Amino acid sequence: MVIQAFRDNIPKWITGIILALIIGPFALWGINSYFSASGNTSVAKVNGKEISPQDFQQAYQERYQQLQQMFGAAFQPGMINEKQLRNEVLQQLINETLLDQEVGKRHYGVSDAQLVAAVQQIPAFQVDGKFSSRVYRSTLANVGMTPALFEQREIRGIAVNQLQNAIQNSAFATPQELASNLAVKDEQRLISYMIISAKRYRVQAQVSDAEIAAYYHVHASQFMTPEKVTLDYVQLNEAQLAKNVQASDTQLQAMYQQQISSFKQDEARKAQHILIAVNGNNPKADAAAKAKAEDILRQIRAGANFSKLAEKYSDDPGSAKNGGNLGWIQRGQMVKPFEDALFSIPKVGDVVGPIRTQYGYHIIKLDGIRAPATESFAQVRGQLLAAYQKKKADDEYYALGDKLANLAYEHPDSLRAVSRQLNLPIGTVADVTRNSGTGIAVNPAVREKAFSSEVLDQGMNSNPIKIGPHYVVVIRVKRHVPSEQRPLTEVRGQIIDVLKQQQAAQQAEQTAITLERAVKSGKNPMQTAKIYAATFAQPKFISRSDTNVPAAVLMAAFSTPRPARGGLVAGRVALADGDQAVFVLTGVKAGDITNLTKKQEVTQLRELARLNGEAEFTAYLANLRRHAEIKVYSANIQE
Repeated sequence: MVIQAFRDNIPKWITGIILALIIGPFALWGINSYFSASGNTSVAKVNGKEISPQDFQQAYQERYQQLQQMFGAAFQPGMINEKQLRNEVLQQLINETLLDQEVGKRHYGVSDAQLVAAVQQIPAFQVDGKFSSRVYRSTLANVGMTPALFEQREIRGIAVNQLQNAIQNSAFATPQELASNLAVKDEQRLISYMIISAKRYRVQAQVSDAEIAAYYHVHASQFMTPEKVTLDYVQLNEAQLAKNVQASDTQLQAMYQQQISSFKQDEARKAQHILIAVNGNNPKADAAAKAKAEDILRQIRAGANFSKLAEKYSDDPGSAKNGGNLGWIQRGQMVKPFEDALFSIPKVGDVVGPIRTQYGYHIIKLDGIRAPATESFAQVRGQLLAAYQKKKADDEYYALGDKLANLAYEHPDSLRAVSRQLNLPIGTVADVTRNSGTGIAVNPAVREKAFSSEVLDQGMNSNPIKIGPHYVVVIRVKRHVPSEQRPLTEVRGQIIDVLKQQQAAQQAEQTAITLERAVKSGKNPMQTAKIYAATFAQPKFISRSDTNVPAAVLMAAFSTPRPARGGLVAGRVALADGDQAVFVLTGVKAGDITNLTKKQEVTQLRELARLNGEAEFTAYLANLRRHAEIKVYSANIQE
């Protein structure tokens, strides 16, 4: 069972890195480990649509890799709560499925131009900030994805964005709403406050031996040494395996020849265009657009500046502001009539048009020609080596992984056989507790397994523990130090500090109660503070974000009801280290929209509208969930 479980837990394919959109390996790790063998292996159903194990694992690994990249060199597997992450990923997949169904139901569409623009903006497909058709094809090929499959995914994402933008961009905020919002958000409160320090009472505190002994007895659990283990382990890490893979130029040359098509740079043409859009199928509108395009073409041929005319007349918002510049274009990037016209222009500087496409009439100017080229072996050797090492490491990881699980199971009382036969060194990590550890024990899954019955009590090797993508360890307990109570002599000073602090805090609290009563009875706060040697802060208006006021005082002051006209409200709060504060609230001033400049008002109205839009979309999605039939198969997702 263990051997089969590990075999099932080995990644089956890797999808590589496409920044921001396809991040990390789409590893199918642990399908049978995470999903039960019941008739239904889906992780959820949304209105009858299944979310498959493959989709779940792909999304999970993408998110895991995003977190790794976010933390960078500081990343440790223990930083991630995998149970929480799995739930977040599952909920996101449910939301995405609902939104996919909704855009289909509402017949949202995505044009070729929208798709092209979106794909060209992805940094992973660019060279020196410009889209590269070669990089696009080779990157997708490296992750086992066809352009058609990727573009289908992109179309779904763009359609969902259209729905989201339609909801969020329709939100607005009125000046009245902003005024009400600011009245609360920018409200100011006039307060003074007194700080009663516990430190001066601590000097007077007296602690008896009986009190110390009683505290030690009642709080015995606080004075226990942590249970610790020292672990031996072997680890199988694909990244480390890859570093040890060597490749000759002959092997890499063979790869180069096999993949040479992905290193070819097709002919590219640099172009400008002016688009006169045609809306609908009205023949009159079509004729008017064509006539306008022909007139612009005549102006260009008469010597008018193409860029200035593009800025003035073009209906393509993406390029008009740049003089109609489209950059370098390869075949497959634009609609066919446009490409056919562009690639038929005989020489740089020539202009053709009007060319009719589904978007309207184009006038096209050829600004440059880049001949086809193929990157040399020397240019891509590093890329080939990395791919070769990755492939060989994959193969070795699969093979060693199966053997690792097998040997750890067959020799449960030692890691020597595993180490000797697989040439994996035995590592050691000491002082591992249930809540902390270093090295591999940073990972909570390792610590949990270390203190499990089979590993700690029965002295067996663990089964392979996944602590990262393509990274597993097998552990065993080398040494166990049980928890025990520390002697009173060792913790006596600590207990004395605690008891003195408690006494001081109690004295400070009693003084604060007296001060609060005095202020409420009409005594002058500043004079009362002097009598009791409290620090007094003069009355001033404070905002909700004031950093010069103790946080507890700030929160209490804004949680307190407004005082009656001419009256006051007094309150008491505990501060850090046993200090106490008594505050006096004597006035409230609502935030006022008239204090804003016109520019500030416009900016804040936009921000409030944005927040309203986000809230509306959240409510929209919640409504979809409320009316959807959603079934989650928790049994098919193991910890």
